[in-house]
Amino acid sequence: MFYIGVLCRRITPKKSSDKPPEVWKHASMLIRRIKVRVIYIDGSPLCRLGMKTLLGGGVITLSSPNMNIIKNIIPAPDLIITEFPQEIYRFEAYLNFIKYSRGEYKDVRLLFFIDKTSPLILAFIAAAQPDAILHKRETLQVVRETCAALVCREEEGERRVMNRHRVAAITPGETAVLCETARTEDIRLTARRLNLHPKTVYSHLNNAGKKFGTRNRMELLKMIALL
Repeated sequence: MFYIGVLCRRITPKKSSDKPPEVWKHASMLIRRIKVRVIYIDGSPLCRLGMKTLLGGGVITLSSPNMNIIKNIIPAPDLIITEFPQEIYRFEAYLNFIKYSRGEYKDVRLLFFIDKTSPLILAFIAAAQPDAILHKRETLQVVRETCAALVCREEEGERRVMNRHRVAAITPGETAVLCETARTEDIRLTARRLNLHPKTVYSHLNNAGKKFGTRNRMELLKMIALL
């Protein structure tokens, strides 16, 4: 469970008469310093509550990407924060949501807030061209300062976060094939779903495998299965 959610559960005053602890006062003070409009996507209800508490009332929380709400959000969000889905094959929907959002909201920033890392996950995330990546183990202060830096276009803060991750660059075609391969190992079924020739699917898998340093397709499939 990431730290923000634990904070909300453990230290929220039980009764209105209870005095809030100092750490809660500090978090509330930070919230008042900057007003942000944020879309936050996370499957965990506790994480969604935590982010809404940390960043204030301008946060719209979603359990999964929802294309239907994009045109209905006024004013436009400053920042999209998203998890990496537990099921890799769902990442294609996240990419589509991000692409559509960038088309609708000029200069919206993108932060991935993740609870696990691997070369494969980071390569998927890099395909979305995020402005920053943070691990959910980071402290409240780091999370909030990173969000503020992204909204205020502070490049130094962005570089500090992004430089921690050097990842393989996979193409959109490789991304689509890897997402579908996480759903099924049947090459012909993957080819049919993506409207590709099976040889093209094999080619994408082989190219992706070379980028991740795997010796063959089976090693790549094992890497996907272990996530």
